Amino acid sequence: MNPQRKRMIISEIKYWKQNKLLPEHYCDFLITLYAQGQDEKEVKATEAILVKEKKKLERKIVLMTILAIIVSGGMFVFTQYPGWTLTLTAVVLFSFLLLTMRKSMIQMRIAPILYILASLMLLLMSLKLWVVFFDGHTMLLIGLLMLNCALWLFAGRMLKLQYFTISGAAGLLLIIVFLLVSF
Repeated sequence: MNPQRKRMIISEIKYWKQNKLLPEHYCDFLITLYAQGQDEKEVKATEAILVKEKKKLERKIVLMTILAIIVSGGMFVFTQYPGWTLTLTAVVLFSFLLLTMRKSMIQMRIAPILYILASLMLLLMSLKLWVVFFDGHTMLLIGLLMLNCALWLFAGRMLKLQYFTISGAAGLLLIIVFLLVSF
């Protein structure tokens, strides 16, 4: 067997042993079997592929979240350039949505995080549009918020994402209660 492949298998088994994914005696047997009596101590559990992939996934999530925060925050900081900031936010929003269509992102389970970031960016874009063009028209703000909640509800039903369904329904319910109380 290829030595690199053997190291990879042994590191995975050590990772299983360390995280108690298999009973310890099974892991010891498998390590002895694959090491073929050689020194198996040279491979550490931190070299396991699952650990590396998890760290890489966490880095991607953090980077995308930071990007979303910077772009969304910049939309409200740079008030003298509303067109540019809205355009940049829309580009990032649609790139997040396009990334969710990639099979690799779905397999890595990043798609729900991208959906959440995209929906929050869309909400912030709606608020920015209202502030820039329709400041003072409260009914239009309520309409934009209802549209966002309806989109969340629709997305939750279509994609079978319970958190979108709940947040969309709760948002619509809160807006309706607000309207009933205020009038």
